[in-house]
Amino acid sequence: MTHIKTIKLTILAISMLFLAPSCSKDDPTPETDQEEVGTAKLVFTEVEREAHGDHYHYNPIPGTEPTEVLFEGDRLLPKEGTHLHLHVGKTYKLELVATDFAGRETQHTFVDRHDIHQAFILKNPTTSLNGTLEYVYADRDADNARVNVGVTGYLTVVDEAETFVLRYVMRHLNPNVKNNITPADWSSPNFTQFTGANDLDLKVEIHLVHHDHDHDDHDHGH
Repeated sequence: MTHIKTIKLTILAISMLFLAPSCSKDDPTPETDQEEVGTAKLVFTEVEREAHGDHYHYNPIPGTEPTEVLFEGDRLLPKEGTHLHLHVGKTYKLELVATDFAGRETQHTFVDRHDIHQAFILKNPTTSLNGTLEYVYADRDADNARVNVGVTGYLTVVDEAETFVLRYVMRHLNPNVKNNITPADWSSPNFTQFTGANDLDLKVEIHLVHHDHDHDDHDHGH
């Protein structure tokens, strides 16, 4: 009899597991992306910024070699000693490349789900770079419509700055939060007010210099 009772209790427990409600859509915890990030890369490519009325066109410079910073390992860190020099008055196309643990590129996921993703670029830990740098979002969705995410953008160096740690955060936002974000918030030190979680938090040492800056290493880093 005891054996039969044990079987009945086991069946009941299993039934309760299957009947347990799933997480509500109103749950404040943001949903996770389908692909986890195995590596990330920030690519800086110098371009020509050309004024057109109230906006700019960004033109490729033939023969320009991009500078890539790879972030890998459990904490997505760059190679030790990585140090970039960006020059005052120049503009760089800044692109994020992310891969999953199988090596497949996944940065398109952030653009495909642009309603819940936004990149912020700051001086570590949370100081605005507005005034020192200018940034313009330049993402396009599958229909070629402009969306603000930060997988692709243009970074212009306005003023010199001593070496600091550039922080690139890809924020995974809670539903409807993005409605409160404007392009001007690209370097908001209070970006955590836009509730959610960080999909990526990449940090690299940067030095903003004038063209005639004298140094021994490469212009864009090593």
